[in-house]
Amino acid sequence: MTRLPNFNDFLSLELPAQVDVLDVLFEHTDSLVWFTLQNKQFMSGRWSSYKEFLEAIRSRLQQVCDDTEKEGISSRGVDHLANIIGAHPRLGEPKAKLSEHSKREQSKLTGTGNNSPDVLAKLKQLNDKYESTYEGLKFVVFVNGRSYEQISKVMEQRINSGNTWFQECRLAVDEMVDIALDRLDKCSEMKGKI
Repeated sequence: MTRLPNFNDFLSLELPAQVDVLDVLFEHTDSLVWFTLQNKQFMSGRWSSYKEFLEAIRSRLQQVCDDTEKEGISSRGVDHLANIIGAHPRLGEPKAKLSEHSKREQSKLTGTGNNSPDVLAKLKQLNDKYESTYEGLKFVVFVNGRSYEQISKVMEQRINSGNTWFQECRLAVDEMVDIALDRLDKCSEMKGKI
């Protein structure tokens, strides 16, 4: 896991270096950079830590969901939200397509034979069904050491939940920020060992 600069140092970095830090915590997407690091109003926030900053990103993206829902599905915000959520890899994606962070996180899908062709085929089927139910979104969940069986149950529940596109968007935002907070903790643990 990459070491992060001190939070106050991060705030004073040039945009490309800030993007590099954001890419450690989230999967890269220009839309996320646009709504956060390139948004002067957002960046005028007074945070004292990465955790506060990540919670502000959660609030900002939830607000984008709310505003976009009010504007209607044809809003430009839909494309940005789909871009942000779509940056996350599918569960069970071939390892060559995963970021280093996602490889580590998905390797924690414990359970017998989680790389078996049957499990990967089932994950592909669930991903396909989710993506046809919530067009433009990818299923995002904080795996957090849960087994394939537990995660597939969550996927099936969300597919059959009757949630609107925007409700799923809000859930995905929460999961993405929870993943980012976990990545932050892992960076902090590493920093403590150096």
